[in-house]
Amino acid sequence: MKKRIGYRIFLVSGDEVSLLTKTAFEEFYFKRRAVLQAFGNKTIDIATVVCRLEDSKLTEIVRIYCQRFRVKADGSIDEERTRKPSGSAAAPRDTTGHLDEKRLTHTLTMISSAAQKKIFTVLRR
Repeated sequence: MKKRIGYRIFLVSGDEVSLLTKTAFEEFYFKRRAVLQAFGNKTIDIATVVCRLEDSKLTEIVRIYCQRFRVKADGSIDEERTRKPSGSAAAPRDTTGHLDEKRLTHTLTMISSAAQKKIFTVLRR
């Protein structure tokens, strides 16, 4: 059994949630490239879920980071209007192998409850 740490990145716009590839996130955030044209002139949230994996399957959520970004019309990050990271919150350990959604939602306060449910649905797959 192969164990490791991995992460999943979610782009949240209102109640809509989609997985964001690591490459797209790196292009947007670190290289400041215009890769999110579909979200031009919008404010989005990005939730990064750090998790333990066994044989590529999520077994435990370790930590969740959330950050709000303003996207310019061209799809690049608007650095002047983007909130600084609010820090992170450690997720509680779950020894049963289930995701404890009620205890994790406090780390996702900037994201709607409908979007949170969608994130947990994707993580359970």
